Amino acid sequence: MERSSEILKENYIRPTRLRVQVLNILISSEQSFSSTEMRHYFEEVQDRVTIYRILNLLYEAGILERTVDTDGAIRYFYCAKNTTLSPSFRCLSCGMIAQLSPLPDFYQYELGKYQVDRAVLLFSGICEDCKNKELT
Repeated sequence: MERSSEILKENYIRPTRLRVQVLNILISSEQSFSSTEMRHYFEEVQDRVTIYRILNLLYEAGILERTVDTDGAIRYFYCAKNTTLSPSFRCLSCGMIAQLSPLPDFYQYELGKYQVDRAVLLFSGICEDCKNKELT
C-alpha cells in the first residue's frame, strides 16, 4: 500500500483510499482490467464512473497503460516505467500481463526520429501455465 501511495505522490496525485486500492490491485495482480471488472474487486459497491475516472487519471499520469481488447473493451494495466520500449503479453485465459524483452535497438533508433507520446504493443494468447493446465 505504501508503494502505491508513493507512486501517486511522485505523479502529483493525491493518494485517496480508493486510488491506492485500485493501484494496489493492478500492481499485485499483474493482470489487466476493464473498469467494470475492477468494480468487482471491492467489497463495498463502487460507482462505475468513479472507478473509470481513477483508471483514466492514472493512465493520463503515465502510471497505467491501456489497450483495446479483442472484444472492444478498454483494459488498464500497470507497467513499471522504464526507458526502453517493451511489448507486453496478455493471457486470454487468466488475464495475466507479462512484460516481454525490449524492442531491438534499431527499432528504438528509428523511433528516436519521432516524438512518441505513448506506445503500447500488446500480444495476446494463452500463457504457458494455462496452456499446461489445458493439457492435463
